[in-house]
Amino acid sequence: MKILISQESLNATLATVARAVSTKNTIPVLSGVYLSARGGELTIRATDMELAIEAVTPCEVISEGETVLPARYFADLIRRIPYGNIELSVDYHNHVATLRWGRSQYVIHGFAADQFPTLPDVDGASAFTVKQSLLRDLLRQTTFAAGHDESKPWLTGVLFKLRDDLLTGTATDGIRIAYAEAAAENAQGHSFSVIIPSRSLNEVTRLLTGDEDSQVNVAVTANQVFFDLGNTRVISRLLEGQYPDVMRLVPQHYPTEAVLPGAEFMEALERATLITKDGAVKISFQTDKVTITSNTPEVGQVYEELAVTSMAGDPLDIGFNARYLLDFLKVLEEKQFRFQCSGSRNPARLMPADSSQFLYVVLPLITL
Repeated sequence: MKILISQESLNATLATVARAVSTKNTIPVLSGVYLSARGGELTIRATDMELAIEAVTPCEVISEGETVLPARYFADLIRRIPYGNIELSVDYHNHVATLRWGRSQYVIHGFAADQFPTLPDVDGASAFTVKQSLLRDLLRQTTFAAGHDESKPWLTGVLFKLRDDLLTGTATDGIRIAYAEAAAENAQGHSFSVIIPSRSLNEVTRLLTGDEDSQVNVAVTANQVFFDLGNTRVISRLLEGQYPDVMRLVPQHYPTEAVLPGAEFMEALERATLITKDGAVKISFQTDKVTITSNTPEVGQVYEELAVTSMAGDPLDIGFNARYLLDFLKVLEEKQFRFQCSGSRNPARLMPADSSQFLYVVLPLITL
């Protein structure tokens, strides 16, 4: 194997792929990145057996071949090489790669390519297409609410459902629920319900753009999901377990509702958390205003007052952990949102003022 490739493209591709490199696995070859040079392209792949990322970049292929190089040393070296072309050649007798640029030369010991796991097959997969911008919004609006309790692994993922041309995502950690919808192109009429690890979806989110014309091809098998973004693919295992029907627990009647400006409310909460204990705040819904208060004896007191765009229903005092409200506001793209309450001890629902495609349900604090 021998190629000539620009430092810029090799460094960018390595940075994308290296996020899937295993850091804990006891199999030595998984600490490396797989490289395959064929047909004027270099394919780079990494996996930890739970998540795999593969990316393709153009290069001049002098002789075809494949190898595996230790990710840590290889990526750190490429990042520090000056801009320009790099010659990479591999000696298969002892699995040694030689990198040359300018007057410099480095030798890195690697692994045999046939030791590296192959990618799973997509035969028989349920496939559909979704715009990158829509999928990015759905992932941003759900993955943050997934749990971290490894004793309930199914809650560490996002429940994906495809029905007709509608893709939905649901995530919960037992304290809050995030639900979002996105339009999909489902020409074959596939239908499925799977749980995808939030870690894998976070990697997909980093690669997505806001381009309205770019699409993602998604394929789901019995235990894998594939996200094809063109030059980059992300493959993840699916989580096992029965995801709870959490949407059934969401109240349908909300006697108190206010429409509030998102940016101003978020700024007020962020100021309040500076001196509140464990983020605990009391929110009071009144006829023409909403107030945020908290009293931390050893630190101080909080009082924030906001005018409401509209207010309906009964006055109410209710407590929350401000962090859970901030998580919603940070992914809210609309200027205003609805804050709906069904009593001081029942879950509250937050959603964009003019849309029901994104819902956020959060339990209150009942100790305030």
